[in-house]
Amino acid sequence: MDRRLHTGQVNLGMMLVAALVAALIIIPWYTHNDLTDKEESVHSAWANVQSTLQRRADLIPALLKTVSQAMEYESETLASLAEQQAQLLARHAGAPPEGNEDLNTLADRDRQLAAESRQLLVVAGSLPELRATDQFLQLQSQLEGTENRINVTRIRYNEAVRYYNGAIRGFIGRHIANSLGLEPRPYFEASAEARNPVPMEFQ
Repeated sequence: MDRRLHTGQVNLGMMLVAALVAALIIIPWYTHNDLTDKEESVHSAWANVQSTLQRRADLIPALLKTVSQAMEYESETLASLAEQQAQLLARHAGAPPEGNEDLNTLADRDRQLAAESRQLLVVAGSLPELRATDQFLQLQSQLEGTENRINVTRIRYNEAVRYYNGAIRGFIGRHIANSLGLEPRPYFEASAEARNPVPMEFQ
């Protein structure tokens, strides 16, 4: 009886040791994979942000050409901002900025570009002959859709960053993140007015 009890205790002890070893292997492995997936989600979300911001920047030259042809109006500020934003996007192609400074600079350029686009369209939209052109109406529609997409992709990027930052601050995630050199990512913060689509409707 004592021998059977002793054997049972030994087997239980071996099972506990095996379970502990398995946990020590599985938990870090799972955490590593989870952090990698979340980091990839951040990169994917950032690529979508880049794509929509780039789309708006690509529409600006066509808008300037159309507006200047109809009313001899050019906005050097808008063209300059579009170029600055394109340069910032090119600098961070494939990966989001790791620090607040770069992302804040990009957000500031985005805010200025949205405001300048809004102002240009308000001025252009005051001219009936310009509103009647198909090219201007098409650009108006494309810019409106692009502004909506920018807002959506910015929200999704921030959601991906929130999940990622939460994961690397966890009890186990913190140690795995340190070993992989993973750092928290900044949020893409915009001003209150920049969170709303640029109004494109004219009377």
